[in-house]
Order: sequence, then structure tokens, then C-alpha cells
Amino acid sequence: GGTVVIGGLIQDENYKTTRKVPFLGDIPLIGQLLTGTYKDSRKTELVIFITPTIVD
Repeated sequence: GGTVVIGGLIQDENYKTTRKVPFLGDIPLIGQLLTGTYKDSRKTELVIFITPTIVD
């Protein structure tokens, strides 16, 4: 028999993370030097395949 695709799911996720030094990261001007912002994205895809097998 042949293989059949019965469904799928695609998921896109975007992340933005800010990291800073405690206390010093809150001080104007100095805090900007001690703060970092990071962006990340992830794409996940799930596909379901079925291949029938005849059992005697």
C-alpha cells in the first residue's frame, strides 16, 4: 500500500529576552551598557503519515 498524509501542524514562535546586571542595569546611561537584548525564533512542523500493512 501507499503512504497517506492525514494532517499537519506548523507553529512559529518568536522570543525577545532582555538581560541586565541587577541594580546597575537600572541606572540611566550606565544601565544601557550593561543590558543586552536577544531575539530568537523557532519554527516547528508536525506531519502525520499513515502506511497501511496487511496482516495475514
